[in-house]
Amino acid sequence: MRFRGPRDGGRRTTRLTRMAAVVVAATVLAGCASAVALTRAAGPEAVGHELATVARAQSPAGPWQVAWVTPSLELTGVRVFGPQDVWVAASDGRIYAWDGTGWHVQRLDDDLGAMAAVSPRDVWVSSDDGIRHWDGAHWSLTSHDGSVTALAASDARHVWAGDPTGIRTWTGTSWVRQYAAADADVRAIAAPDATHAWAVGSLPDGSGVIVAWNGTSWSVQATTTQPLSAIYAAGPEHAWAVSTEGTIYGWNGRTWSATADVHLPLTAVTGIDATHVWAVAQSGEILALHGATWTVAYRAPTTLTGIAALDPSSVWAIGFDTIYSTVDQGSAPSSWTTSGL
Repeated sequence: MRFRGPRDGGRRTTRLTRMAAVVVAATVLAGCASAVALTRAAGPEAVGHELATVARAQSPAGPWQVAWVTPSLELTGVRVFGPQDVWVAASDGRIYAWDGTGWHVQRLDDDLGAMAAVSPRDVWVSSDDGIRHWDGAHWSLTSHDGSVTALAASDARHVWAGDPTGIRTWTGTSWVRQYAAADADVRAIAAPDATHAWAVGSLPDGSGVIVAWNGTSWSVQATTTQPLSAIYAAGPEHAWAVSTEGTIYGWNGRTWSATADVHLPLTAVTGIDATHVWAVAQSGEILALHGATWTVAYRAPTTLTGIAALDPSSVWAIGFDTIYSTVDQGSAPSSWTTSGL
């Protein structure tokens, strides 16, 4: 499912109205066993959803700004390789790249979706035609399956693709089924290394599921009361999964637990380590994790669907037709040119 941005009379909204951000002091429930109901079953744990009341307070807006307004496109993926090397995938079949001076484009001619990358010379994108791979010089079509909804890569030899029926892995020459789950719709995969990866999604009854990779096989690690939309893993002992209903689940190396409820339709989550994590909501909020508190650092007037980070001062978020960033682009032109990446 792709989310559409707000429209007015069939036309996209392009004016940015700066708004005072709202701090969501979402109480972390560590040590508050009565706040989270965990029902252990034989095998995976079922993570309940009984959370403390979320406090709210006013706070100045963060350093976020509009980086670029695209020509009425739906943006579907973002990756940051360096201060002057940012890639954004779009529904018009193009990859837009920021080089520090402007936006450049490469056309792939089909509807692009999920994106994963090891480096600027090793990039994967899903499309209506299948899974495409960039080797630094050429794009190649590695699969003709257009149903892929999630991609992740820990290195050049460990790449995974998720779809409504399970998870596949890249062998170097083809995609093979590694985990079959006909009733699980995989929406996102995070792979911090070759022996640790997680996939999240939804089940037919509207609940969520977390599937874990241990270097040998995939298995269900937890189920949640809400469908899950995205996951970020800083390493084997730190991961966060978010739901479209606003609950944030945390992994501590042993168990998953519901840690906060921000009451926002969360669509993506990312980070650079265990202490720097960001999430975005379909309703336009950008959240940042500060210690034990999730804070709404910025509110955009467009739908937000993706986020990626290089460091605490270089974070990029994408919406229906707008790219937001914490990077001050100075006098760089807000235009694009047709060129190679």
